[in-house]
Amino acid sequence: MTAAPLLPEIHVEEQVPAARIRGFLQRDRLLAAYALADLDATDVERARWWIATRADEIVAAALVVEALPFRPCFATGETEALVRIFREGLREPRLVISTPPPGRVAVDVAYRFERLDRMHRMAVDVSIFKPRVTHTVTRLRAEHVEDVVDLYGHASRSYFTPDRLEREIYFGIYVGSLLAAAAGTHVRSRRSSIAAVGNVLTRVTYRDRGMATSVTSAVTEAAFEEHTDVVLNVRQNNSPAIAVYDRLGYRVHAPFLEGPAVRRNALDRLLGRMR
Repeated sequence: MTAAPLLPEIHVEEQVPAARIRGFLQRDRLLAAYALADLDATDVERARWWIATRADEIVAAALVVEALPFRPCFATGETEALVRIFREGLREPRLVISTPPPGRVAVDVAYRFERLDRMHRMAVDVSIFKPRVTHTVTRLRAEHVEDVVDLYGHASRSYFTPDRLEREIYFGIYVGSLLAAAAGTHVRSRRSSIAAVGNVLTRVTYRDRGMATSVTSAVTEAAFEEHTDVVLNVRQNNSPAIAVYDRLGYRVHAPFLEGPAVRRNALDRLLGRMR
């Protein structure tokens, strides 16, 4: 009997030139939109990344944004290679991990999800975008930061800085002097020509008036002035939000998993390796 040929060994490398990991992530640029934008903004957001290679070909990658306190992490690629990255590369005690569904096997080797959300990555391009602004919208900039913090809650003050509002694209709807609804871009990648919409929020007393549709539409339209594609995240069971995005032309691109995770202790990791 002839033995099956062994696959080449997997090698894990940290902080390789950004162009290498960018090329790998571009294979599914819509799913990797956040990571691509974080690569663009390494001087601002302080990102670190790891790749796993087999015979000099990248087969998996993970990126962590260190500037944000909740440490977002995107990980994708072959399961065995991702296992090596999570075992040998990542050392953060806590992360908010996003990964395609097959990636959960690799995450579970070194981290334990505290909560797991099943998400859709939705996407739209200008050819299928259907603008729908039925309210007066205002571009939100640095001078609106106090109104923005009041809408999203005072815990958001460290996130919503004047610099962020100038760097990203945010629109809101005012009722008198009160900011009733807003949406914006989480991140944008000029190199990859892609933007990610998020933080869509309407005050409870002003819901069901189409405000979320108007602000999301305004942000999307403005993003198309600088980018080719726009994406967003939504929970798979959030039918009202999906209906809003569908009306604007967004379509489901791919599912993924997301949630806060804590690093397993040494014994748990050892038992996982034995299994």
